[in-house]
Amino acid sequence: MHNDQIFVNPCKKLAPAANRPNLPIEPRAQGKIYADVPLNFFADIDSLKNYVGELKSLGVNVLLILPHFMPGLSAYVVRDYEQPCPLFGTWEAFADFMLYVKDLGMDRMIDIPFNHADWQVANLKRGWFKKHEAKGIEAGADDEDADGNRVRINWGAYELDNSNHELQNYWLEKVIFSHVEKLNVNAIRIDAAWGLDKKGLKHIVGETRRRFPHVWFLAENLGMARLVKLAESSIAAGAQRFFNNIYWYTGGVYIPADIYRLYKRSGGVPTCSIYSSHDTLMPAMKALARVRSAEVKGLNDKAIVRKFVQYEKLQSLRQLDLPTQSAVIEIMKLDFALAALMSSDLMFAAGSERALFERIDVLRSGPTEFARGIDSDLPQFISEILQIKFSHRAFNCEGVVIPFGSWQTDKPGIRGYVKSLPDGSHAMVAVNSGKSSGSIKLPRRMRLAAKASVYAADGHYQCAVAELPATIELKPGQILILLCQ
Repeated sequence: MHNDQIFVNPCKKLAPAANRPNLPIEPRAQGKIYADVPLNFFADIDSLKNYVGELKSLGVNVLLILPHFMPGLSAYVVRDYEQPCPLFGTWEAFADFMLYVKDLGMDRMIDIPFNHADWQVANLKRGWFKKHEAKGIEAGADDEDADGNRVRINWGAYELDNSNHELQNYWLEKVIFSHVEKLNVNAIRIDAAWGLDKKGLKHIVGETRRRFPHVWFLAENLGMARLVKLAESSIAAGAQRFFNNIYWYTGGVYIPADIYRLYKRSGGVPTCSIYSSHDTLMPAMKALARVRSAEVKGLNDKAIVRKFVQYEKLQSLRQLDLPTQSAVIEIMKLDFALAALMSSDLMFAAGSERALFERIDVLRSGPTEFARGIDSDLPQFISEILQIKFSHRAFNCEGVVIPFGSWQTDKPGIRGYVKSLPDGSHAMVAVNSGKSSGSIKLPRRMRLAAKASVYAADGHYQCAVAELPATIELKPGQILILLCQ
């Protein structure tokens, strides 16, 4: 299905084609669009710069790079926080790259693992590790293996004691301040924020913002526990933005209630919906699992990876027939529309727009893996959705999100949500991932509004809510984006 056929327009009175309004762009209303970029994907800085230019053309306004410090076992197991990774080689080269990103008009976000480090890390005192006298505590988290068993996943790093004031000052003086003052950085992702000492994190965030008010923080609160519990340390620290975990869980069963709790507890601070990141399955693999749901029903993410990659040896959508590729791309489009318009912010992993298939491995993924993407109209679609997102504040702020339809991965059909905003307006986003047409009835709170705006790739159309049909039909693969106010 071509992109111009994807968007449903139920308005009875349409503007003539020649007079269709352009989407107004309101920069102050724009949310943050993060590209989560593993540096190992690129053999040199010029290749990275070229890709950043592509991201900018899609609508990305925040470059988030995986940790750029000298790695130990991986980027998240830092060996030296005072030396850059081999891709940059020198801090001068890193500063030049970040200046390039700044000149593109994008925010420059670094990812700092405050929570853990290589046991042999340079420049950190052994006494700054938790239980250092007893050989430390290996960092990790509870997870689920491919067979559905609860397991402990360790990262090859050891936990740091961020209640130590001397360590806090090290982060500030030797890492954060120098990056802001000299290296053109203006944003920081707090890795494993849920595991940090509340007072220590508050000191780090507070002192940074006191000295550099323009610097902002994004708290990583992904995990298997309740979202509010994971976010507590960062809420106490005053972090300005959070992940909301909407696609962290397969199926998203209890996520809406989780988002509402965070919305209330945090005072409605901006949150980020995750279309993809280095921590989750790439959207192409998730979509293939939906296309083949009869085979993978009940499998968790790790079991899906085992089936497709280990058993079937799939590394790229190129290995599949064209009809299957098309079906995967269609599902990816529908998922992107749902994720992009739900919250203030959006994140996607580098290569998602190229339908990279394999999960990102921070130990192994490199230029060879990055080159396995396919050409499709997905990048154009992503750009169109982001233009819609940027066109109205309703798609760039938090609200009370009420889902409807089937969100189970093995039950295709119509699904979506209504987001009710503090100003009394309501945004609806719905998609049809099934094989037959279906219909939607507007909820009463939307019917009571006066005006309706329908959004599509080529503009938005306005009519009175009373002029909308009683039911709105969605054909397979179609999207409805509607605002009532």
